[in-house]
Amino acid sequence: MMGVNRVFTIGEMLVEIMRTETNCPLSEPGLFAGPYPSGAPAIFIDAAAKWGLQAGIVGAVGQDAFGRCLIDRLERDAVDCSCVYRSARTTGMAFVTYFDDGSREFCFI
Repeated sequence: MMGVNRVFTIGEMLVEIMRTETNCPLSEPGLFAGPYPSGAPAIFIDAAAKWGLQAGIVGAVGQDAFGRCLIDRLERDAVDCSCVYRSARTTGMAFVTYFDDGSREFCFI
């Protein structure tokens, strides 16, 4: 059997915007860092490309700065983004904060 050298994925593409310190609930004022390219399929395919596989993704981003953030990162890492739809809608966002006990709080937009 021949080895696999090509992989594609399909799914959400979003940016993550994180609290800069732990134990700061999203309901309270605080500082954020980001945007960071995220979404499980996008993270997976980026790693596959870094491992040297021919990698591509089918998904959607907005025609905005966050969409460019995602596409720029994936293409820089040699992911084929030719099947990514550029929507008039806003790119998805996940605001996240971490707590010392290992739990997280998310707000998806």
